[in-house]
Amino acid sequence: MKTELYTIDTLSNLHVGAGDINFDIIDNQVQRDPITTLPNINSSSLKGAFREHFSTFDQDGKKLDDSKMVKYIFGADNKDDKNQQSGAYSFFEAQLLTRPVRSSEKPYFNATSPAVLTALLQTLEDFEISFDESLKAEIKKLSELRVSKPLIFENLQNVMLEDFEAEYKSFDTSKLKEFLGDDLALFSDKDFKELTLPVLARNHLEDGVSKNLWYEEVVPKKSKFFFCISKPTNLDERDKKEKIDGFENRFNREGSRIQFGANKSIGYGFSKVTKVSK
Repeated sequence: MKTELYTIDTLSNLHVGAGDINFDIIDNQVQRDPITTLPNINSSSLKGAFREHFSTFDQDGKKLDDSKMVKYIFGADNKDDKNQQSGAYSFFEAQLLTRPVRSSEKPYFNATSPAVLTALLQTLEDFEISFDESLKAEIKKLSELRVSKPLIFENLQNVMLEDFEAEYKSFDTSKLKEFLGDDLALFSDKDFKELTLPVLARNHLEDGVSKNLWYEEVVPKKSKFFFCISKPTNLDERDKKEKIDGFENRFNREGSRIQFGANKSIGYGFSKVTKVSK
């Protein structure tokens, strides 16, 4: 097996629902990692979104039989009693890498934390992922900075990030911009976890009359996640050409824009997926 690393850049607000009953003021909450409590996308949700994207539907929206490629990559559909093969690809959960935070000086900064960066580095190590070594070294340097107040790396004064007063730190982020984004901010792990997500009010209408106001949590656009896919390498040339190469070529051609989670009809979840491993 070979494991590849991908990033997800949210182009619109994202809501991948937790699906749990709760008695909080927020009716629909997003999925979160049970350990870090940070927003994530569970592997089953991730795999389901990819499978739907690469499946074929008729003009009425009815799903047609999956191609050999889709069955091989994702496994047989649960309703398929004839062939219950498992998928050849293994999908891992998507973990939060950066998220935008409001700023008094700019529209937003891209916030992350040492623990988040360390988790990325640990993933690269655990799965022996081929990755740019110079970039990995810069991420490691950033993860080792000591943080009390949120750090920014542009010499600006009196900057507020959300409700936090930021502090300037001299650190060259030029090699990190393409991967982590411009206007980087490094929060302490504690403060990063305590950053709240936007909550949007939704209104249920019946015949134009408001019947129910409810609240939904979203991961804001311009957030970035990372995730892995493990792929088989011991294939004969014919299988590789028909199944693996076909998927990879289609993914590179049209699959970089994928919708994750709910509320597709109102523009939620549209994202750009990019392979970042070598």
